[in-house]
Amino acid sequence: MATSTQKSRVVYHVTMRDGKWVVTRERDHEGVFDSFETKDEAIERARTKARRQEPSQVIIHRADGAIETEFTYGSDPYPPGG
Repeated sequence: MATSTQKSRVVYHVTMRDGKWVVTRERDHEGVFDSFETKDEAIERARTKARRQEPSQVIIHRADGAIETEFTYGSDPYPPGG
């Protein structure tokens, strides 16, 4: 059973938007935290943010929006959220 002290997982997305690679957080997906010329820069920023906020996850998308890969940091909360 989950306790009130468990944090829910923070999820970051790396996506292409308007010709730039952007990092967004899932809860406020429309708000862009950072934008970059290269995908590698965006991935590094998302992974840095995620490591600082465990439990967390980074979901990396291809330019067409399909999920390419994911990175998870820390333990997943249980039970998983809705």
